[in-house]
Amino acid sequence: MTTTTAGIAPAGRPKSALLGTARRILKTYRLGGRAIVAAPLLVALAIVPELAQHVVEIKLGMFASTDAFRALANDPLRWGFGYAKIAGFWLAILAVARFWAVGCSLSRLVRPGWPMIARLALGLVAIATAAFVTEWLKTQAAPLAPALDLAYTVVQAILFVYIVGALLGDGRATLRWSATAGIPRAVFMLLLLAVAFGPAQLLHMANHKLAIGAPVPIVWLAMLWDGLFVGLFAALVGSALYVGFHDGPGWRGWERPLDA
Repeated sequence: MTTTTAGIAPAGRPKSALLGTARRILKTYRLGGRAIVAAPLLVALAIVPELAQHVVEIKLGMFASTDAFRALANDPLRWGFGYAKIAGFWLAILAVARFWAVGCSLSRLVRPGWPMIARLALGLVAIATAAFVTEWLKTQAAPLAPALDLAYTVVQAILFVYIVGALLGDGRATLRWSATAGIPRAVFMLLLLAVAFGPAQLLHMANHKLAIGAPVPIVWLAMLWDGLFVGLFAALVGSALYVGFHDGPGWRGWERPLDA
């Protein structure tokens, strides 16, 4: 079998690409499950606000019927807790991804250092600037809007790799590297994110639908389960970010052996 200089089969070969991708999907789910035990405080960042919002929803009578669910979906009190839920969910995702990258060390996780903070800030400012410039150019040259949107998508992919690399503490992830060697990782991370997010979101939505119109004790049990499940949901997505970057392919194939 032809191998790269690192002794790893090229991902360009169909069998190697499919097998390597399958193993990395399995690793994503394995790490997502392990995070529940290995990093419960991080997972709780998603669980606690989710459960708090469910308490409010039940007290409002949101699960009494489909009509009540729709009528109360935009209730200000519900959304007050909803913003905290969204923030907690994303904090858990990013924390879990970094947790695996720093060798499961909570002390290293909470001490990112100024270089990492500066790189993250640069990436976020760059994305905001690119979005602003793209929208401004579209107002000046409407016929070029499709091309500008395509260019912005490419810029987003580059900056996505750069920001994740900064979060995970990977010194390779400069803007230049992200725009060249990092592109396959951007694609692979999106693939793993879809594989992790899609099924979990479907289960999350199904749990809500099953609770609508159920007896109150069943609703409480369903929402308790859902709150705990959202912790696993966040852990899966965070693990997908980590595995996608850490174990993703380069242009010539898989760049490192798949570890535990």
